[in-house]
Amino acid sequence: MSLSARSVTPRPATLCVPRSMPLSPVGQRLVTVGTALLVLWLLAVIAGPTWLAHSGLALNAHGHAALHAHGHPFVDARSLWGVPNFMDVWTNLSLAVAGLLGGWALLRGGPWAPGTRLALAVFFGGLLFTGFGSAWYHWAPDAQGLVLDRMGMAVTFAGALALAVAERVGQKPAACVMRLTLVVALLSAAMPLTHGNVLPWAVVQFGGMALMVWLALHQPRAGALGVRLGVLIGLYALAKLLELGDEAVFHATGEVVSGHSLKHLVAGLAAWPVLRAMRQNARATGRGAAPSEP
Repeated sequence: MSLSARSVTPRPATLCVPRSMPLSPVGQRLVTVGTALLVLWLLAVIAGPTWLAHSGLALNAHGHAALHAHGHPFVDARSLWGVPNFMDVWTNLSLAVAGLLGGWALLRGGPWAPGTRLALAVFFGGLLFTGFGSAWYHWAPDAQGLVLDRMGMAVTFAGALALAVAERVGQKPAACVMRLTLVVALLSAAMPLTHGNVLPWAVVQFGGMALMVWLALHQPRAGALGVRLGVLIGLYALAKLLELGDEAVFHATGEVVSGHSLKHLVAGLAAWPVLRAMRQNARATGRGAAPSEP
Protein backbone atom coordinates (compact mmCIF):
# COMPACT_ATOMS: atom_id res chain seq x y z
CA MET A 1 0.00 0.00 0.00
CA SER A 2 1.40 3.39 -0.91
CA LEU A 3 1.91 6.12 1.65
CA SER A 4 -0.78 8.26 0.06
CA ALA A 5 -3.32 5.43 0.34
CA ARG A 6 -2.81 4.82 4.03
CA SER A 7 -5.47 5.99 6.35
CA VAL A 8 -4.25 8.46 8.92
CA THR A 9 -6.06 8.84 12.22
CA PRO A 10 -6.15 12.53 13.11
CA ARG A 11 -4.83 13.55 16.48
CA PRO A 12 -7.67 14.95 18.58
CA ALA A 13 -7.39 18.62 19.43
CA THR A 14 -7.38 19.57 23.09
CA LEU A 15 -8.25 22.86 24.73
CA CYS A 16 -6.13 25.62 23.19
CA VAL A 17 -3.84 23.08 21.50
CA PRO A 18 -4.10 22.75 17.70
CA ARG A 19 -4.16 19.34 15.99
CA SER A 20 -0.93 20.03 14.16
CA MET A 21 1.04 20.66 17.37
CA PRO A 22 2.63 17.50 18.82
CA LEU A 23 2.77 17.41 22.60
CA SER A 24 5.50 15.83 24.70
CA PRO A 25 4.49 13.52 27.56
CA VAL A 26 4.90 16.46 29.94
CA GLY A 27 2.69 18.57 27.69
CA GLN A 28 0.00 15.89 27.64
CA ARG A 29 0.04 15.70 31.42
CA LEU A 30 -0.11 19.49 31.57
CA VAL A 31 -3.35 19.40 29.57
CA THR A 32 -4.80 16.88 32.04
CA VAL A 33 -3.71 18.83 35.15
CA GLY A 34 -4.79 22.14 33.66
CA THR A 35 -8.22 20.76 32.76
CA ALA A 36 -8.66 19.47 36.32
CA LEU A 37 -7.80 22.90 37.72
CA LEU A 38 -10.23 24.55 35.31
CA VAL A 39 -13.01 22.21 36.45
CA LEU A 40 -12.16 23.02 40.09
CA TRP A 41 -12.35 26.74 39.25
CA LEU A 42 -15.77 26.30 37.63
CA LEU A 43 -17.00 24.48 40.73
CA ALA A 44 -15.73 27.37 42.87
CA VAL A 45 -17.59 29.82 40.63
CA ILE A 46 -20.85 27.88 40.75
CA ALA A 47 -20.88 26.56 44.30
CA GLY A 48 -18.70 29.18 46.02
CA PRO A 49 -21.43 31.63 47.14
CA THR A 50 -23.56 28.83 48.62
CA TRP A 51 -20.61 27.24 50.39
CA LEU A 52 -19.44 30.58 51.79
CA ALA A 53 -22.95 31.38 53.03
CA HIS A 54 -23.24 28.04 54.84
CA SER A 55 -19.72 28.33 56.27
CA GLY A 56 -20.49 31.69 57.86
CA LEU A 57 -17.47 33.34 56.22
CA ALA A 58 -18.66 36.83 55.27
CA LEU A 59 -16.49 39.45 53.57
CA ASN A 60 -16.65 43.05 54.76
CA ALA A 61 -16.64 46.12 52.55
CA HIS A 62 -12.87 45.79 52.12
CA GLY A 63 -13.22 42.27 50.76
CA HIS A 64 -11.59 40.75 53.84
CA ALA A 65 -12.95 38.59 56.62
CA ALA A 66 -11.84 40.86 59.50
CA LEU A 67 -10.76 44.43 60.22
CA HIS A 68 -8.55 45.95 62.91
CA ALA A 69 -9.87 48.50 65.39
CA HIS A 70 -8.69 51.36 63.16
CA GLY A 71 -10.98 50.11 60.39
CA HIS A 72 -8.36 48.70 58.00
CA PRO A 73 -7.54 45.07 57.16
CA PHE A 74 -3.82 45.61 57.94
CA VAL A 75 -2.22 46.29 61.28
CA ASP A 76 0.10 49.18 60.33
CA ALA A 77 -2.08 52.24 59.74
CA ARG A 78 0.58 54.87 60.52
CA SER A 79 0.70 57.97 58.34
CA LEU A 80 3.84 59.84 57.29
CA TRP A 81 4.31 62.95 55.14
CA GLY A 82 0.57 63.05 54.59
CA VAL A 83 0.46 59.52 53.18
CA PRO A 84 -1.98 57.22 55.02
CA ASN A 85 -0.84 53.66 55.70
CA PHE A 86 2.60 54.86 54.65
CA MET A 87 4.60 51.64 54.89
CA ASP A 88 2.05 49.53 53.06
CA VAL A 89 1.80 52.17 50.32
CA TRP A 90 5.46 52.97 49.67
CA THR A 91 6.83 49.44 49.89
CA ASN A 92 5.00 48.84 46.60
CA LEU A 93 7.83 50.76 44.95
CA SER A 94 9.77 47.49 44.98
CA LEU A 95 7.17 45.95 42.65
CA ALA A 96 7.13 48.96 40.34
CA VAL A 97 10.93 49.08 40.17
CA ALA A 98 11.08 45.34 39.45
CA GLY A 99 8.62 45.76 36.60
CA LEU A 100 10.56 48.69 35.14
CA LEU A 101 13.87 46.83 35.35
CA GLY A 102 12.34 43.88 33.55
CA GLY A 103 10.85 46.10 30.88
CA TRP A 104 14.24 47.75 30.32
CA ALA A 105 15.92 44.35 30.00
CA LEU A 106 13.33 43.31 27.40
CA LEU A 107 13.80 46.50 25.40
CA ARG A 108 17.54 45.82 25.22
CA GLY A 109 16.72 42.61 23.38
CA GLY A 110 17.95 39.07 23.75
CA PRO A 111 17.93 35.60 22.18
CA TRP A 112 14.51 34.64 23.53
CA ALA A 113 11.86 32.64 21.72
CA PRO A 114 8.54 34.42 21.05
CA GLY A 115 6.54 32.58 23.73
CA THR A 116 9.19 33.29 26.36
CA ARG A 117 9.42 36.94 25.34
CA LEU A 118 5.64 37.35 25.62
CA ALA A 119 5.58 35.64 29.02
CA LEU A 120 8.36 37.94 30.24
CA ALA A 121 6.51 41.03 29.00
CA VAL A 122 3.31 39.98 30.79
CA PHE A 123 5.18 39.06 33.98
CA PHE A 124 7.07 42.34 34.24
CA GLY A 125 4.03 44.34 33.14
CA GLY A 126 2.04 42.61 35.86
CA LEU A 127 4.61 43.56 38.50
CA LEU A 128 4.38 47.21 37.43
CA PHE A 129 0.57 47.05 37.38
CA THR A 130 0.55 45.40 40.82
CA GLY A 131 2.81 48.08 42.27
CA PHE A 132 0.40 50.78 41.13
CA GLY A 133 -2.79 48.89 42.04
CA SER A 134 -1.56 47.81 45.46
CA ALA A 135 -0.37 51.31 46.36
CA TRP A 136 -3.77 52.69 45.28
CA TYR A 137 -5.57 50.13 47.40
CA HIS A 138 -3.45 50.58 50.52
CA TRP A 139 -3.79 54.38 50.36
CA ALA A 140 -7.51 54.00 51.07
CA PRO A 141 -8.53 50.32 51.39
CA ASP A 142 -11.91 49.54 49.88
CA ALA A 143 -13.47 46.78 47.80
CA GLN A 144 -12.91 48.55 44.47
CA GLY A 145 -9.23 49.13 45.20
CA LEU A 146 -8.82 45.49 46.16
CA VAL A 147 -10.08 44.47 42.71
CA LEU A 148 -7.44 46.73 41.10
CA ASP A 149 -4.76 45.24 43.35
CA ARG A 150 -5.76 41.68 42.50
CA MET A 151 -5.99 42.40 38.79
CA GLY A 152 -2.33 43.36 38.82
CA MET A 153 -1.53 40.10 40.58
CA ALA A 154 -3.66 38.24 38.02
CA VAL A 155 -1.49 39.57 35.18
CA THR A 156 1.68 38.68 37.09
CA PHE A 157 0.42 35.12 37.75
CA ALA A 158 -0.38 34.67 34.06
CA GLY A 159 3.11 35.75 33.03
CA ALA A 160 4.85 33.64 35.67
CA LEU A 161 2.87 30.51 34.84
CA ALA A 162 3.39 30.98 31.11
CA LEU A 163 7.11 31.40 31.71
CA ALA A 164 7.20 28.14 33.68
CA VAL A 165 5.36 26.35 30.85
CA ALA A 166 7.80 27.78 28.29
CA GLU A 167 10.69 26.48 30.39
CA ARG A 168 9.31 22.95 30.80
CA VAL A 169 6.85 22.29 27.95
CA GLY A 170 7.15 24.63 24.98
CA GLN A 171 6.49 28.00 23.42
CA LYS A 172 3.01 27.53 21.97
CA PRO A 173 1.61 25.84 25.10
CA ALA A 174 3.03 28.77 27.09
CA ALA A 175 1.09 31.30 25.01
CA CYS A 176 -2.06 29.19 25.39
CA VAL A 177 -1.68 28.94 29.18
CA MET A 178 -1.07 32.66 29.44
CA ARG A 179 -4.25 33.59 27.56
CA LEU A 180 -6.39 31.16 29.56
CA THR A 181 -4.89 32.21 32.90
CA LEU A 182 -5.38 35.90 32.12
CA VAL A 183 -9.10 35.42 31.50
CA VAL A 184 -9.68 33.17 34.52
CA ALA A 185 -7.56 35.23 36.92
CA LEU A 186 -9.01 38.60 35.93
CA LEU A 187 -12.56 37.28 36.35
CA SER A 188 -11.61 35.80 39.71
CA ALA A 189 -10.15 39.10 40.90
CA ALA A 190 -13.52 40.82 40.39
CA MET A 191 -15.79 38.11 41.83
CA PRO A 192 -15.34 39.00 45.53
CA LEU A 193 -16.81 42.42 44.67
CA THR A 194 -19.44 41.38 42.13
CA HIS A 195 -20.58 38.09 43.68
CA GLY A 196 -19.05 37.99 47.17
CA ASN A 197 -17.16 34.89 46.03
CA VAL A 198 -13.47 34.68 46.92
CA LEU A 199 -13.08 30.95 46.18
CA PRO A 200 -12.23 31.32 42.46
CA TRP A 201 -9.42 33.69 43.44
CA ALA A 202 -8.14 31.11 45.94
CA VAL A 203 -8.13 28.47 43.20
CA VAL A 204 -6.16 30.82 40.92
CA GLN A 205 -3.56 31.54 43.59
CA PHE A 206 -3.03 28.14 45.14
CA GLY A 207 -3.92 26.03 42.12
CA GLY A 208 -1.64 28.08 39.90
CA MET A 209 1.21 27.79 42.38
CA ALA A 210 0.66 24.03 42.70
CA LEU A 211 0.89 23.79 38.92
CA MET A 212 4.13 25.75 38.96
CA VAL A 213 5.55 23.43 41.63
CA TRP A 214 4.61 20.45 39.44
CA LEU A 215 6.35 22.04 36.45
CA ALA A 216 9.45 22.77 38.53
CA LEU A 217 9.84 19.05 39.19
CA HIS A 218 10.49 18.42 35.48
CA GLN A 219 13.68 19.00 33.55
CA PRO A 220 14.05 22.26 31.58
CA ARG A 221 13.63 22.01 27.83
CA ALA A 222 16.56 22.45 25.49
CA GLY A 223 17.10 26.14 24.93
CA ALA A 224 15.13 27.17 28.03
CA LEU A 225 15.84 30.56 29.53
CA GLY A 226 17.06 28.92 32.73
CA VAL A 227 14.80 30.55 35.33
CA ARG A 228 15.19 28.86 38.70
CA LEU A 229 11.53 28.08 39.32
CA GLY A 230 12.27 26.83 42.83
CA VAL A 231 13.54 30.27 43.84
CA LEU A 232 10.48 31.92 42.32
CA ILE A 233 8.18 29.54 44.20
CA GLY A 234 10.12 30.04 47.45
CA LEU A 235 9.79 33.83 47.21
CA TYR A 236 6.05 33.51 46.63
CA ALA A 237 5.70 31.20 49.64
CA LEU A 238 7.68 33.60 51.85
CA ALA A 239 5.57 36.55 50.70
CA LYS A 240 2.39 34.61 51.50
CA LEU A 241 3.65 33.70 54.98
CA LEU A 242 4.49 37.34 55.68
CA GLU A 243 1.02 38.36 54.52
CA LEU A 244 -0.61 35.84 56.85
CA GLY A 245 1.67 36.92 59.70
CA ASP A 246 1.06 40.65 59.21
CA GLU A 247 0.30 41.48 62.84
CA ALA A 248 2.71 38.94 64.35
CA VAL A 249 5.65 40.37 62.38
CA PHE A 250 4.63 43.91 63.34
CA HIS A 251 4.81 43.11 67.04
CA ALA A 252 7.93 40.94 66.68
CA THR A 253 9.83 43.86 65.09
CA GLY A 254 8.80 46.27 67.82
CA GLU A 255 6.19 47.82 65.51
CA VAL A 256 8.88 48.87 63.05
CA VAL A 257 7.50 47.03 60.02
CA SER A 258 4.53 44.76 59.41
CA GLY A 259 4.38 41.44 57.64
CA HIS A 260 2.33 42.93 54.80
CA SER A 261 4.90 45.64 54.13
CA LEU A 262 7.65 43.02 54.02
CA LYS A 263 5.46 40.96 51.70
CA HIS A 264 5.62 43.77 49.11
CA LEU A 265 9.42 43.85 49.30
CA VAL A 266 9.73 40.08 48.93
CA ALA A 267 7.23 40.04 46.05
CA GLY A 268 9.38 42.60 44.24
CA LEU A 269 12.32 40.22 44.58
CA ALA A 270 10.41 37.74 42.40
CA ALA A 271 11.90 39.56 39.42
CA TRP A 272 15.45 38.70 40.53
CA PRO A 273 15.66 35.02 39.42
CA VAL A 274 14.05 35.98 36.10
CA LEU A 275 16.38 38.94 35.46
CA ARG A 276 19.36 36.82 36.46
CA ALA A 277 18.40 34.09 33.99
CA MET A 278 17.88 36.68 31.23
CA ARG A 279 21.32 38.18 31.81
CA GLN A 280 23.10 34.82 31.97
CA ASN A 281 21.26 33.56 28.89
CA ALA A 282 22.15 36.66 26.89
CA ARG A 283 25.80 36.39 27.87
CA ALA A 284 25.99 32.69 27.06
CA THR A 285 24.30 32.82 23.66
CA GLY A 286 24.96 36.35 22.50
CA ARG A 287 22.25 38.80 21.62
CA GLY A 288 20.40 38.00 18.45
CA ALA A 289 17.12 37.14 16.87
CA ALA A 290 14.79 35.01 18.94
CA PRO A 291 14.54 31.44 17.68
CA SER A 292 11.21 30.34 16.22
CA GLU A 293 10.88 27.37 18.57
CA PRO A 294 7.56 25.49 18.47
